[in-house]
Order: sequence, then structure tokens, then C-alpha cells
Amino acid sequence: MGNSINIGITGTGSLIGQAIIKCIKLSVLKSQINLIGFDYIPGSVGAYWCETNYLLPDIFKKDIKEEIWLSSLIEKVKLHKLNVLFIGIDFELPVFAKHRDYIEKETNCHVIVSNEKVIEIADDKYLTASFLKENNLYYPKSYTLLNYNSQLSFPMIIKPRIGFRSVGFNLIKTQEEFDRIMPTIKEPVIQECIGNIEDEYTCGILFLDNELKGSIALRRTLKEGNTSTAMYHKDTPQIIYDYLKDVSYKLRPYGVLNFQLRLDNEGLPKIFEINARHSGTTYMRALFGYNEIEYIICYCMNLPLPSLTNLKEGKVVRFFDEFFTNN
Repeated sequence: MGNSINIGITGTGSLIGQAIIKCIKLSVLKSQINLIGFDYIPGSVGAYWCETNYLLPDIFKKDIKEEIWLSSLIEKVKLHKLNVLFIGIDFELPVFAKHRDYIEKETNCHVIVSNEKVIEIADDKYLTASFLKENNLYYPKSYTLLNYNSQLSFPMIIKPRIGFRSVGFNLIKTQEEFDRIMPTIKEPVIQECIGNIEDEYTCGILFLDNELKGSIALRRTLKEGNTSTAMYHKDTPQIIYDYLKDVSYKLRPYGVLNFQLRLDNEGLPKIFEINARHSGTTYMRALFGYNEIEYIICYCMNLPLPSLTNLKEGKVVRFFDEFFTNN
């Protein structure tokens, strides 16, 4: 097909990679797109949604050098003449950020990833809070073991500086809990407990070539560390969107950032986690009319840009599904 668009997605076995694929299948561009997947474990459902799915050398293994992984990736990108490559796994972000310019130069493929500094700030929850504080943005009071001296009142939060899906997250209500939990957390960050669960939002921004293209804030509920329901309403406090804009222009990422925040008791938004990537709620956003994946593809391919503001109010509920194959 002469007008075909070749799109690569890593992490086809991950919730994020599958959300990216589902956004593409929801897009008006779906009939023009060839999907090429990459992963490290065979047999994921996302692999069946792609024309081809490759297993990359596992860079977590000591005997696999980064150069081998990079060479294998570039070979496949060139073979399929990929136009855009989306990243669907957290642990790939630093290595893609490191080699983004080289990959793009070698293949002429747009690699959607932020620079190494943005990845570093987002990966570390203490650095996230420090970045917000240093830029005069609302931030959660945060400490490490080295600088904590009982500055916070209970309840408070203890969690790993580097973590995911609420693993190691602890709501601490007493000194006894503090003393018991603290030694069990590797490199803990100690934070104020912001507001309450009813005022928690998962937010996404799209930032390309030093310009904010769109943002969305969804009130959410959690199940096992992942968003189980997401709600969009047009009466979302404007202060959240103003805050997202200010943070975006200070951080200046490339592509999508996902923010987790709560409103405090004074109604001020405070980000407690940044993910420098697409999130598990990427497809949820698309169901409201905010298809960031479609927008990025159109932007990179110089096609007419879809709207990110014509959104539907309502609620999206996540559920499990099944897929049959005879192969």
C-alpha cells in the first residue's frame, strides 16, 4: 500500500504497549498502519495484534551488551522502514533516551522518548519533588533518610524512591508503623500524605518540539496499583490544567508524560509521581476522545492533526478480557 505508515511498538506484552496498539486500532489511520512489535517474552497477546513481533536481546542479562541490543533493534527498524517507534516498557526508557539521536540518524525513524535528564527526574520520586520545589511549583514535602528529622505529622507516606505500580507503598499512621516499615524499604522517600483518595487524578500531557499540544486530567480509582476507573468532567478544577502547563514548560519533555497528583486540603494540586512515558491509561484517554498516539503519528507524518479538546464526559471502567488463537 503506497500510503502505508509503519509503526513500531516495544513492550507488546505490557499494559502500556497494548494500550498504544489499541489506540492505533481506534484511530482513523488504522487501515493505513502496519504494526511491528518488539518484546522480550514470547506469546503475549499484543504480539498477535501486530503484523510481526520480534524478541529483542534481553539487556537485563549480564552477557547481553547494550551494543548487541541496539544493533538488533536498528536492523529491524531499517528492515520495516519504521516511521515512528513508541516505547512501552519502563526499563527501556533510559537506554532509548541515551541512543535516541543515533537511532533516528541511522533509520530516519521518529523515536518518541524524552531526554536522559527528564527520565532521571521522573524515575526518582525524591528528585521529582525536588524538581518541583526548585522551580517554585506545588510539591509534596519529601525527605530521604539523610535529611528527615520528624518534620512530618502522621499520616505520612513511605515508598521506594524508584518504584512502580504502588509496589512498596505504605500509608504510615503511627510511630510504631514507621519504625517497623522503614527498614524494609530500599532507598525510601518519606512524603506528606496529600489530601484524600477522592481527589486523586491521573493526568497526561503531550509536549512536542518545546510546545504543549494537549493535556487531560482524569479523576481515578485504583486497584492493585493500576487505574481501575477513570472519569473525565469538564468542571475539573482549572488550577490542575494551569499546573500541568507550568510543570511541562519547566521540564520540557518530548512526547507524553503521565502525572499522578492529588489536591491538598487547600485545593492545591501536588504531583507525587511522574512517568516519562505513555501510561496504562493511554487507551482510557483515547476513549474520552484524547488519542495522543494518533496525534503523534499525524504530527510526525505531517498529516492533519486530530483534536485533543473535543472530549466526551463520562467514566471508563477497566476489565479483563480473553483472546483465542489456534497458533
